[in-house]
Amino acid sequence: MLRKHLRLFGVGALVCGWMMSFVGSKSDAAVMTPPFATDTFPSCFSEYLYLTPAYTGLPKEVRVETYGCDFPNTLSTVRREINAFSGFFGTDTVNTEFISMHLAGSVVSPGAFFGTPVQFKVGQGTGFRPGLGRSPGQVAENAGPLNGQLDVFPANSVFDLFLDVWVDVDTDGLVDNGEVLRNFDQSLRMANPTLSGFPPGQIALDIYTSVGWVAENDLLLGEFGATVNTSRINFYIVNPDGTTSNFIAAQLDPTPLNQHIVTPEPSSMVLFGGLMVMPILRKFRKGKRTLSV
Repeated sequence: MLRKHLRLFGVGALVCGWMMSFVGSKSDAAVMTPPFATDTFPSCFSEYLYLTPAYTGLPKEVRVETYGCDFPNTLSTVRREINAFSGFFGTDTVNTEFISMHLAGSVVSPGAFFGTPVQFKVGQGTGFRPGLGRSPGQVAENAGPLNGQLDVFPANSVFDLFLDVWVDVDTDGLVDNGEVLRNFDQSLRMANPTLSGFPPGQIALDIYTSVGWVAENDLLLGEFGATVNTSRINFYIVNPDGTTSNFIAAQLDPTPLNQHIVTPEPSSMVLFGGLMVMPILRKFRKGKRTLSV
């Protein structure tokens, strides 16, 4: 049913795309000031999506758990300021930004969609479609004297993420119309109040959990002082030109079930809810990709 719907949707998405044209974050919040440091680290992501009846063709929404770890030969990359300033909590604070994150996995919850390949991308301009917005954040010391350096850990860390989620419904390895979903106007706020250090995950397992969403036009996007909402986040189908189709295919309920895990080693297994879960990595068919993944 969903595959048939997507074939029909491919043209419809382009027709209604003019209705809205979000292209990602336009906020000047959390502006980065050089000099910078760059951290790379292995990571995994667990995300629960509620697929809408209009998207699946089923009578009720379907909740699916999607899980992925680093795409082969990639690591997550974050840029951060070196010089700290007195931030929201009155402690040494630095601005940060996800430069890139590319994770591959699948739907791991039982049901009709089990095993469906899924990929995630984070980082300005790095999505499966053009126009993916920047994902800024901040790290602040929980305590310690102001000395212009962020050197007291554990520290408090947040990110506001704009995601491209590619659900390869027909498992053909092609980024087809109707398969890429994006949270255009509601960034996913991920928080970790006990960041172990730079880079994350080197001293201990660092776990970021979703606590809500921040509006794309919030002047404090990526900062501790932003307004955090707790209603569901809309994921729209993305047109090939990067604009929104205005078609809500899925929603995310920002609860601690949604996690970004920074693992100590690339080959580590990750503990979720008492179960050791290995990501189900898809088999890619050579020569059948329409975009570089």
